[in-house]
Amino acid sequence: MNRRLLIAGLIGVAFAAAAYALMTPAPESTSSRSSVAIAVELSPAEHGSLVTRQRLAGNLEPAAEFQVAPKVAGQIVEVLADIGDSVARGDVVIRLDDAEFEQSVAQARAELAVADARLQEARSAADLATRRLDRIERLESRGVASASELDDARGEAQAQQAAVAVARAQRDQAQAALNSAEVRLGYTRVRADWPGEDETRLVGERMVDAGDTVAANTPLLSIVDIDQLRAVIEVPQSLYGGLAVGDPAQILPPGPDSEAVEARISRIAPRFDPESRRTRVELIVDNQHRRLAAGMFVQVGLESRRVDDAVIVPRAALVSRQGRQGIFTVAPDADTASFVPVEVALETDDRAALRGVDSLAGPVVVLGQDQLTDGAAITRAGQAQRS
Repeated sequence: MNRRLLIAGLIGVAFAAAAYALMTPAPESTSSRSSVAIAVELSPAEHGSLVTRQRLAGNLEPAAEFQVAPKVAGQIVEVLADIGDSVARGDVVIRLDDAEFEQSVAQARAELAVADARLQEARSAADLATRRLDRIERLESRGVASASELDDARGEAQAQQAAVAVARAQRDQAQAALNSAEVRLGYTRVRADWPGEDETRLVGERMVDAGDTVAANTPLLSIVDIDQLRAVIEVPQSLYGGLAVGDPAQILPPGPDSEAVEARISRIAPRFDPESRRTRVELIVDNQHRRLAAGMFVQVGLESRRVDDAVIVPRAALVSRQGRQGIFTVAPDADTASFVPVEVALETDDRAALRGVDSLAGPVVVLGQDQLTDGAAITRAGQAQRS
């Protein structure tokens, strides 16, 4: 019995040893581990400037806006420009009913003609009085005419000269009335005439239609200059001290495919709103490409920090090894990665500027770097691994 138990025990031990041997994997050789190359993706380093920006919400306004308004009241006969139309300085954009003003001009011309006739009549009478005075003076010198007749002739000549002066003044008055009537008639042709050097602008808004009756100085059209726009933002106290007129900025319109547009600070208000503790800042935006429009909501990126003349790498390349921050670089035609300790001067969402680094031996690893050690074998993504 004891012998049978002993044999059974030995068989069990043998089975257990065999099972353990099957379940334990064979150790991998050091040479096989070191021969595995890690696939990586590389990106070149750049040399230049890196900027971080503080984004604030803002609105775009036209750099210049001119409200077209009539100088006289009347009924609109025709609107000659509409929203989006380009107009040149001096173009007629609105016509008012001019029948009443034409009548005023005709009446003023008639009154001027009457004044001209009266002036001619007064001049003729003055000429007669002057000739009579000359004759009396000759007769009086020969003793034929009396002194009283000479006095009467002189008085008459003077009176007729005064009448000429009055008639001339009345004629000038009638001419002025005609000029005024013609000017008022011209006001029925409402023109787009703005100050400034730009010769063309766009109609930004139309407020009236043909048939409307408007009073003097009623806005009819808004003419805007959008070759330059004004971005307006409200800046908190924390950013105020770092701003200066002329500082660069960026305008980012809404939309997934929008591109940033360069701008510069043009005005900074010297006081803060006591409730919001913010101040108004204006920026000038070049809009020659016409991708922006007045009234747009935009994001304005104000420069908060800047590093110039630095080596710039993708932020994804940054790793940490044994408490040190660094990057992995791969020299041209090399099959190994080298760890380079670095000090980061400035980071953005996707890039980092390195301090104290003049150049790198090659591109940096941006994918696969988490598996690397200094001197590790690598293979570039898309390239067959060497045997």
